[in-house]
This record gives sequence, C-alpha cells and structure tokens, in this order.
Amino acid sequence: MKKIAVISLTRFGDLIQATPLLRILKRAYPDAMVTLVVEKRFTGILPLIRGYDKIITLPKEEAADRIVFASDPLVPYFFMERFVRELEEERYDLSINLTFSCMSAFLTSLTNAGKFSGLVSGEKGERLIHSLWGVYLFTTQGGNNRLLNRINLVDIFTRLGGVRPDGRGVELVATGKGEAFADAFLRENGLSGERLIGLQLGASDTVRCWPPESFATLSDLLQERLGVRTILFGSQSEEPLADRAFSNMSHPAISAVGKTSIEGLFSLLKRCSLLVTNDTGTMHFAAAGGVPTLMLCTGPAFFHGTGPYSSGNLALLADIPCAPCRYNFNCPTPVCREMLTVDAVYYSCRAMLQGERSHVIEGVKAYQSFFDSEGYLDWQRCDGGDSGDEETARRYGRIWKECLDDGIIPPSFTGTAESCVPDLVRMATEGVRISSLIAGAAGDNPLPLEELGLLGDAEVALAADIKIHSALHPEMAPLTDFFGLMRDNITTEDLAAIAEETRRCYEWTRYLASRL
Repeated sequence: MKKIAVISLTRFGDLIQATPLLRILKRAYPDAMVTLVVEKRFTGILPLIRGYDKIITLPKEEAADRIVFASDPLVPYFFMERFVRELEEERYDLSINLTFSCMSAFLTSLTNAGKFSGLVSGEKGERLIHSLWGVYLFTTQGGNNRLLNRINLVDIFTRLGGVRPDGRGVELVATGKGEAFADAFLRENGLSGERLIGLQLGASDTVRCWPPESFATLSDLLQERLGVRTILFGSQSEEPLADRAFSNMSHPAISAVGKTSIEGLFSLLKRCSLLVTNDTGTMHFAAAGGVPTLMLCTGPAFFHGTGPYSSGNLALLADIPCAPCRYNFNCPTPVCREMLTVDAVYYSCRAMLQGERSHVIEGVKAYQSFFDSEGYLDWQRCDGGDSGDEETARRYGRIWKECLDDGIIPPSFTGTAESCVPDLVRMATEGVRISSLIAGAAGDNPLPLEELGLLGDAEVALAADIKIHSALHPEMAPLTDFFGLMRDNITTEDLAAIAEETRRCYEWTRYLASRL
C-alpha cells in the first residue's frame, strides 16, 4: 500500500473522529502517502491533526458563489476543474470515503484508485457501497436500526480503512498558537491555578440542547459546593444561549463563547478537569485532549454511535421508552430534557471529579465508556441494568464485529445454527436455493426463459416478503436492511453473475442471522 486517499467532507467533529483511522493507517503502512480530502471551510483544524501527508481542499462555498454570481457559466466550471484535476492526478491503492453524501460519492469515484471503500458513484451515477463495513454503516442510519447499533462511528471508519481499532481515543496535537491563547485567557480572567469545568450550551439542533437555565443552576452548584470555576464554550451563534444562562446565574461563569479559534478552543478545553456538553463537536475536542466528558443525551442524541471516543466518559439518558427519539422528529413534549435534572447532572459531575462510582438516579440511565478487549469503544450501564433490547443490541454488536471483520463465510458453515430469528434463516435459505437455480439455468443453451421468469418472480416475491417481515419484527431490521443494501448494490448486467451475487446476499444474510 503506497498511496491512500481519505475523503472526509463534513464538520470538525467528523474530522476528529477520523484521527484514529489516520493513526492506524500510518502504523500499518508507514511508507504510504496519505492524502486527506476535506472541505475548505473546515481546514482550520488541520494544524491539530497528524497522520496525513497531503491535503486536497474542496472549495465548496466558493464554487457555489461562482455558480450564483458569475456572469459567465464557465467560470465555476473552470474553478472546479482545478480541484478535480488535483483529485485525479495521483494513482491511489485505496480510496476511503467517510462521508455519506452523493457529492462525496461522485468525488470519490473520480479518484484514480485500485480499490474503494465506502460510498462511490457507479458509471451511470448509481450509488455503490464498497466493503461490508460500508454496507453496515448504512444499515445504522434508518429508522430504529441505530438504537440496536453498539459500534461507534470511529470504529466503523477504522474498519472502512481495512485496519482494526487499537483501543486508543481520538487525538489532536496542541499548537503553540493555541497554547498561548489558553494561557492568556486564563491569566486575563483570573483562572490560573483554578480547577475548571467547561460547559457547552449549544448543539446543531435545539432539541439536543439541555436548557440554558439548567446549565446556569448547575454552574452555581459546582462553584458553591465544589469550589471550581466554570467556563462557557460555544460559537458566536450561541451567544444568545450564553446570555440566557448568565441572566440566571448567581455566580457568573467565564465566557469563552465566540472568543476561541479552533486551536484556542482545543488548548483551553485541555485546561479543564471536566466538560459537560450537549451532543456537539466540542465533546470530540475534549475527548481528543483527554478531558473526561459528561454527555447529555436529549432528543435524538445517542452516545453509542457518536459519543465521545475515549474511555472514562459518562452519558446520561432519560429512562423512558422513546429516548432517544428518531431523527427529525418534532416532539411536542420533550420530557427527556426535564428528566435530566440539575441534581442528576451535578451528582454525576461530582462523581467524575472525585473518582467515585456514578449515583443511581431515578428516571435517568447513566453509561460509562471503555475500550473492550478488541479495541472497540463500548459503554456499560452504571447500575448494571439491561433491558431485552440491550441484550439484542449486544448480540448484534458481537456478530457484526466477528463476521464483518473476517469478511468471509467459513467453509464449514452449514446454515443450520440456532438463531433468535429463525424465520429469517428459513427465508434466506430459500433465497440461496432459488438464486442457485437461476444461476444454473442461466448457463443453459438455449435459455429456459419460462423457467427463469418463474424463478425470477419467486426471488422478487421472497425479497419483498423479507422486507415485510422485518417491518412486523423490528429486531430483524438491521439484518434485512443489510440484505437489501447488498442486493441493491448489484450492478452487473450478466444474468449468471446477477444470480451469483444474489445468492451471495442470501448466504450472508443466512450466516449473520444464524449467528444472532
């Protein structure tokens, strides 16, 4: 492996979540040149990131301005042509797409790579997902599937790169500029030598935000009872949240809202003993700096998939059946925010600061992060309680890691293992039989068109039955969606090849279902 491209065209947090992949790729292929493709507006974090040799920046916003305002329609074309030529000029051994958009798929397909991983555009613009871990990633995005996901996005990124997690967290490297800012900020605000707790009030969506008034009361309790000082973090757009918090404080916190660069934010966070945060990018900066994080999960926020990637963090979740809720669900009564009471958050902060076991709090579930024996991040409920759904989710996590890591179905597998989803095993076995018959008939001369038509109709009906069955039994959905994505990913037009690929989809489904 001599040249590797990593495409990450999303936000700062996603770039931080890619750092373990970059680290492990460099260790696995020390002589390889790693090219990182990022959107230009997020390049401010690059001085903090290691593990790459070359940067290609997508000037997305500038291109959009030229499309809208340029009088000559060729101006944006020639502007983007320079970027595309730079993307195409290297011959990569591997191109890894960590972004889930159509644009990233198209740009990834432009890289001259011997092998792809993740989302790519086909010759006709169709969506193609390369690698089993890429297929798995997309099964976690829809409906309630993500609630049965126990594999952190960082670990999925790592497996997309063909390497294994190493049991270490995300990482950034502080710069001299950032350190100088943090030292000056502490000095100017009389915080030198104080024990500091950071509070992050904002998030990408208001439904993910714990009320500013609650943060205000928490800040007062922390200062009064634990003798710490509190710092508010956030972007300039979050200043109204900070104003609401300040108006409810008896002991004002120090505001860093809108005052930090990316480098300054990281260095200032590193000075904190703890960060209390909503589900937002700041928690990834804290994890990268080794700062323990208390994540407040409200709305759709779910720590298992995108929580802070380091050990010793705590996540609080309302103990109600609807938490976390679906993405884009407009909840009329977001009681999850009310159930995360100030007392619950305060006592969790105190336990983390004093190295105590987290308290059992009525109406709240608390989980602590750790790295398992295989190097994957996991979370354990602090009171030891587990529901039936949690048991199912852990069984899923086990089979994904065991089966997809190897990427092959053992030759000794017979498809007769016990399973908690026997109906799916039965249907997948029937799918293997039908697609095998189609593959056999496709080699006949002349083609038995009537027989092939009947078999094709039977296969289509079976695939539809599998989809319907999973709607009736949601615990099957991750497996059936995995099957559907694999089946949709077949692009060949040769009948025999289609039948063989279809049989492979059913064989994988039967194998995974048998292991569940």
